[in-house]
Amino acid sequence: MASRLPSYVMFTDLKRFGRISHYDAARILLSDAAAEGEQPSPRSRVEDRTYLSRQIVNAAPGQIPPALFSDFHRSAQTVLSQLLSQHGSDAAGRSAIQDHYAGPACESMRDALVGCGIDANIYVNLIRRVMGRDDLGQGQRLVLLVMLFLIMGCLADPAAAVSHIEEFLEQNKISRTSTDETTFCPQEKGRRYADRAPHMGLVRIFPDCSVRDVVYPLRGGDEGTVVGALSCKPGSITDVDADVSARHLLITSADDVWYATGLGSTNGTAIMRPGSSEPVVVEPPRSERPDGTVRPTRIKQGDILCLGSTTRFLVVRLAD
Repeated sequence: MASRLPSYVMFTDLKRFGRISHYDAARILLSDAAAEGEQPSPRSRVEDRTYLSRQIVNAAPGQIPPALFSDFHRSAQTVLSQLLSQHGSDAAGRSAIQDHYAGPACESMRDALVGCGIDANIYVNLIRRVMGRDDLGQGQRLVLLVMLFLIMGCLADPAAAVSHIEEFLEQNKISRTSTDETTFCPQEKGRRYADRAPHMGLVRIFPDCSVRDVVYPLRGGDEGTVVGALSCKPGSITDVDADVSARHLLITSADDVWYATGLGSTNGTAIMRPGSSEPVVVEPPRSERPDGTVRPTRIKQGDILCLGSTTRFLVVRLAD
């Protein structure tokens, strides 16, 4: 359905919230340079309404090669200037734009990504980080929020969004580190299961004892599974809270034994074992680490992995 495509969500939002027509939005987003051996340029082709509707506004994820888009930073600045013109450049107008792209627009894009089978957690985690950083000026924050929305609408590619944000931070000499330090607080205790299980998964649990109705299977072997807010590695688990690092934890297996290894996270990881009230530390918070030593820690069924202050996963056995 067109209404579920990220491209459609983006163009519809720009038209409704920014009063930017599909034609004008496409001319902002598409490159004016023709691909090698091709004429005309992507931007000039939007004069064809059929092309604009079918190939651009309702483009399926991956349908348009990234090279056909203009620079997203420049496009975001152009779109933002039109949004400010529409909503006002005063504090109220800027707040309205910020609230929109961190709220309703973000939710609509997330739903569109999920509908296409794309991991939307990375996009949402990026929005959280942009909103949570106090080293960004409001202008920089607005550009980043709009740029993320445009990248996801055009490319539907979380890895590309991460790359563009890192490039923006580097160009503006802003630190990439953006995970606030929190205090570890064990909350839940798990059930007791058998020691060995060749097929394992994680289930997200919350302080009120509710669970996410999703089981995240773990990849075994040396490659393993990365848990982190912005991990784009295939099979990664990104369903985490704001104080979880971009690449927080690696879970691997060897000889039917599973291990958790810290990846230099800001807030560390601990394990709550069934029947024990004392956490087993996998990786202390950065402020408490005496050195960079990494020590894999065995995990078993019934363990609860505690990442940062609020992100919890129950280790479960999966059917063989």
